[in-house]
Amino acid sequence: MRELSDQIVDSLSLTNIFTLTPVVDFKTRNVFCPECHARLKVHHTDIRKIYTLHIGEIKARRTFMYCADCNRIYPPEEFEKIVPPHSNVGYDVMVLAGRLIFCEHHTLMETVMELKKRNIHISTSEVAYLSQKFIIYLSILHGQAGEMLKIRILQNGGYILHIDGTSEGASPHLITAIDEVTNFVLANVKVPSEKTEQVIPFLKDIKEQYGEPLAVTSDMGRAFLSAISEVFPGIPNYICHFHFLRDIGKDLLEKEYSIIRNKLKKYGITSQLRYRLRYYFGNNTQNINVDEINQAIKTTKQINIEDNLIINQVCHILLLWVLDGKNHGNGFGFPFDRPHAEFYKRLCLLSERLKSFDKQSIANKTILKVITKIIADLTPLINDTQCREAFQMLSEKEEVFDKLRHALSITLPDKTKGLNDNGEDIGMETIQGRVKDFKKDLLKGKCYNKNCGYQKLINQIDKYWEKLFSDPIKISVAGNDSFIQPQRTNNILEQFFRTIRRAHRRTTGNNSMCKKLQTMFADTPLIKNLGNPDYMKVMLAGKKSLEEKFAEIDPKEVMGKMQKTENVENKIPRKIKLFVRQKETMSKLLYFLYKSFS
Repeated sequence: MRELSDQIVDSLSLTNIFTLTPVVDFKTRNVFCPECHARLKVHHTDIRKIYTLHIGEIKARRTFMYCADCNRIYPPEEFEKIVPPHSNVGYDVMVLAGRLIFCEHHTLMETVMELKKRNIHISTSEVAYLSQKFIIYLSILHGQAGEMLKIRILQNGGYILHIDGTSEGASPHLITAIDEVTNFVLANVKVPSEKTEQVIPFLKDIKEQYGEPLAVTSDMGRAFLSAISEVFPGIPNYICHFHFLRDIGKDLLEKEYSIIRNKLKKYGITSQLRYRLRYYFGNNTQNINVDEINQAIKTTKQINIEDNLIINQVCHILLLWVLDGKNHGNGFGFPFDRPHAEFYKRLCLLSERLKSFDKQSIANKTILKVITKIIADLTPLINDTQCREAFQMLSEKEEVFDKLRHALSITLPDKTKGLNDNGEDIGMETIQGRVKDFKKDLLKGKCYNKNCGYQKLINQIDKYWEKLFSDPIKISVAGNDSFIQPQRTNNILEQFFRTIRRAHRRTTGNNSMCKKLQTMFADTPLIKNLGNPDYMKVMLAGKKSLEEKFAEIDPKEVMGKMQKTENVENKIPRKIKLFVRQKETMSKLLYFLYKSFS
């Protein structure tokens, strides 16, 4: 049935409808010259091969008319609405290619195959070029709609600005600004590094275009905080609770946690235990009778030491449990998730239980051998004084840090939302009161005066106190007053950046975004707006589709922006790149300079 269905679909494909490429005539609607009203005459005709979504490949026969009195030539208007100048690919094909690549995360080859189904035969390089043009057109359209977007934002009572950036390795920083109220991507920029003097012009452009925001939310980066205070003085500036907790937790826990992590690596415990699993149990989990062990646990029935089968299963499960400690966590990352500490804790418990088990199973030589080997693997780590002391201190600090998490009601240990956690739906006054109580309890603690980590934690809370707790903001919509509570996190942007990274991994199979950030256009994040109905309504301004709006854009403006973007990217020409990578040539050049100036 599936083969039959595929055959029917193929038979209905545009590639099979026409045996010959169809010819479509295009001619100006004007019969008389709009200037002098003289009858127009045929100047010349030509035929061009073009691709559109309606039919696929067609031959466009264009008739150009001219006025003998004015000496003015009139091209066919309908053709110019379908295909950009100096191109044989229609606006609709460009929009489809852009949406497939940026919205549906298709690879270039997948996009080529999708277009082939529509009788559009273009190369991967052409598709890549079309996707770049799509972003350029979208960027110009966004700029042209600036005033209408501002009006829309004012109709909603104003905007709450979220600003954040992403980078990787030696890549430039991509900075994006989003309005929390409308969820519009407002502006984007690529800068060499995240410095105040480079963020300030970006914020000034936003201020000039959309006015002053109701509030600004960012992470704790000095560049953002300094630039925001300079460009938006007096505007409330709030920091993301997630970033605040993460930075405080790293400062508090990193020292002891890194000691444990390095010790685990030094002693090679993981590889040793995995070796024991393979050697003694063959990694064959099918031999484990979970129901039998569960029944023994529920009935608190004592395990028969002479039963080799059940003891083997218990030892196998214990090793799996210990190794699974390295996967412990709720997806928040360090310092919220501390898998190495959990792994070390389970190793200590395993060593303790096996030693007591060892004493009872002396008569069972098979089991004794397994237990003895595992204990020998664990002993060097368990006896490491520095690691033991670090774990004790970490456990104390973890308790303090987790209390702060509960006070701020975000990234709670029992939640599984991971990085998408926006915090509990609790009033800001309640959260503020809990943090005050946390501070009082910590200041009264015996260890506070002796522990510089706790002192630094309190100093950080005091330093950012005004930026942590936001009051509801009063807005007026259509004459009616209401209040809006700014989000406690910058997840609106963090989630979007993660979407870009996932799309990059999906299309390239490469986890590194360094080269992608170097080559991508700064306004690529505008694609997020395509899924926003309110934004599209403002953008289209009565038109039915993006291709209709794209056809209204001056092609010279598109080419100018593409050239400007390429210059900003500061790419090294291929000829020069090949030259500098020739070791022998560069050695000769250096020798030549040495001889010339010595």
